[in-house]
Amino acid sequence: MWKDFSSSADLLLAPRTLIYGFNGSGKTTLSRVFSSIERESLEERLPSETTFKIELSDGSTITHDPISNPFGRNLLVFNTDFVSRNFKWDAGSTKAIAYLSEKKIDARREFDEVAEKLEHAKQKAKTKKDEKEKADKALKDFKTRVARNIREVASSSTYTQSYDARKIEGHYSKASFGKENILSEEDLKKYQVVLAQREPLPTLSFSPSLPTGLIDWFKDGLALLTQSVSGIALKEFEAHTDALRWVEEGLHFHDEHSVSDCLLCGNPFSEERRAQLRDLFDKSWTEALRALEDAVKHGQEHQQALRELYRTIPKEAEVTADERKAFSQNRALFETAIKQLGVCVGELLKGLEVRAANPIKEIVVTGELADFDLEEWLAEYGTIEAALNATVKKHNDASTNFAAMQKEAFEKIEAHVLATNQSDWNHLQKDVQEAEAALEVARDDEKNLSDRQLQLRNELQDHGVGADKMNELIWAYLGHKELRLVANDAGGYRILRPSGKPATELSEGERTAVSFCYFLTQLEAEGRKLNDLVLVIDDPISSLDTAARTHAYSLMTRMTKKCAQVIVLTHNTSFMNMVKREFQNLQKRNPENKVTALLSLDCRNSGNGEERVTSLIPMHKLLEKYDSEYHYLFSLVMDAAEKQSTDYLFLLPNATRKLLERLCQRNGACRGGGRRVASGDGQAIPVQVLQDQPRDHPLGGDAVRSLPAFAAQRRGPAS
Repeated sequence: MWKDFSSSADLLLAPRTLIYGFNGSGKTTLSRVFSSIERESLEERLPSETTFKIELSDGSTITHDPISNPFGRNLLVFNTDFVSRNFKWDAGSTKAIAYLSEKKIDARREFDEVAEKLEHAKQKAKTKKDEKEKADKALKDFKTRVARNIREVASSSTYTQSYDARKIEGHYSKASFGKENILSEEDLKKYQVVLAQREPLPTLSFSPSLPTGLIDWFKDGLALLTQSVSGIALKEFEAHTDALRWVEEGLHFHDEHSVSDCLLCGNPFSEERRAQLRDLFDKSWTEALRALEDAVKHGQEHQQALRELYRTIPKEAEVTADERKAFSQNRALFETAIKQLGVCVGELLKGLEVRAANPIKEIVVTGELADFDLEEWLAEYGTIEAALNATVKKHNDASTNFAAMQKEAFEKIEAHVLATNQSDWNHLQKDVQEAEAALEVARDDEKNLSDRQLQLRNELQDHGVGADKMNELIWAYLGHKELRLVANDAGGYRILRPSGKPATELSEGERTAVSFCYFLTQLEAEGRKLNDLVLVIDDPISSLDTAARTHAYSLMTRMTKKCAQVIVLTHNTSFMNMVKREFQNLQKRNPENKVTALLSLDCRNSGNGEERVTSLIPMHKLLEKYDSEYHYLFSLVMDAAEKQSTDYLFLLPNATRKLLERLCQRNGACRGGGRRVASGDGQAIPVQVLQDQPRDHPLGGDAVRSLPAFAAQRRGPAS
């Protein structure tokens, strides 16, 4: 029934705590959790999947895995399991309770000294354990922080998705990371860029080689641009270049009009001379013009190719991070060189265009072209070209080996982070080792003292003292001496009648008396001190023995008054009220401190009608204020009647029965006539009387008729 329960921050178990709950609401389960702590193992009757976490006043916690008992012998739990473990009712026997003899003075004195030293040793061991846990936590937090730092600095889903503190432990245990592993800011960014890539950069097809034929064209074009007129015309026209066009036109005129004499000088215009001039203008001239025109055409093509080469050089972002810096420098040199060559190509092309328009015009080379040293430029460009080719090759190799490159980048960054935290690791590791050594020494001291205490306890044990003390309690509880416990040779007790025969047929009241007195006798056994004890007492009374409740309450109150903490669980209203009043009076005597807590188990239907879910809550105000359950039961039944609520579906039949009983007891309604319903013990209870009550009566008329059907129709014993 306890399912995923977590108490609120203000719900505390005070030095005196009362927990009330109906039968079947989870009291025994709760007491078994405390019993599991006492025995340091999960109670057999708890489900194996049971989990719990309890916080102590010093802030430490106790959990189900592993279960520890920080109270040692000072935590005692009384419940049905305690009775089952210690009593064999059919055989009339029980386990022994060891009281320490006062007769062996020296051994008893040493026992007391060892007990005091052991208490200090336990505190020291606890302190060393806390220090060890603190050192472990600091180391754990460090590993978590470094792992998180690596995940942040080396952001890569491939390598950091499952990166956790365990890897940090592994790296530091295998190697030490020094200054040589620390990266510069530039290198760190470079490797981060590599890891940030989702996929490798594309390979580069760029080649810095100059356009084919460009250099030859440049040399030929420069020669054409600077070629003298004599290279084109006959030597005899070298001094009269301006007459070339006039001579060409005169030749064509004389041939077209069949003029035999020269119209300028009158001399005969021989056929030989005519052939010579025709040859000049038909070959040299035409070829010269064609050479210039071809040079202009090819120059334009080379100029465009040079521009394309300039535009195709990759951007820095397209080059692998390792080569980016060198590439950036060589790219700048490349662009400067190409621009310089481009300017000269442009000037040369412009000169050739002018020469082609007027072949006989002399061209004077000026500007950058005049100072341009092609051979020197080619030598410098060769160095740039080789460097760029090497960069492109390395980039393409890196793209091909992308996975290996990323792995190397991650390992570099990982080693960098580990190196920056190496000194912290050394310090924290040393703290853990020192804390572990100190804890081991403290535990050895505690164990040695504990072993000595056990040795002395065995030497001092006197079971007969326990039997005498228990008999006194039992006789006071029962009010007679019909039962007696006697120590036997096997180390336990036999329960005997006055005749000396084993008492094997004890009543429920007698069993309750014997078992509870047995429990109370343990409080000062084995050297325990009352003011150190934490007690959990689950229903120390018999539901069938009303007279014994007062005895049980009185005995419990008297015997546990000095205990550090007492937690009482019960389903019995009368016993609950006795304890409640005592605790309330205690709180009134200590108004400045919270010394008591009145709680109850709230067991509700989970909503699907098949499960019950229990919570620990402050006691209902009606239960806290009144000694009678009447008001609380009425509230429970009335809510079900008016709201048709099924929150308390499992408790409602029993609550309705108890409410009818209380009402009959108060009003004498059982003497009337009318229809009857079966009570829990099979006796008939009149309902007509209730229906005839005034409408403003708590159970008048409509209230009863509107109850869920099962509440009035239930037969047989109530749960």
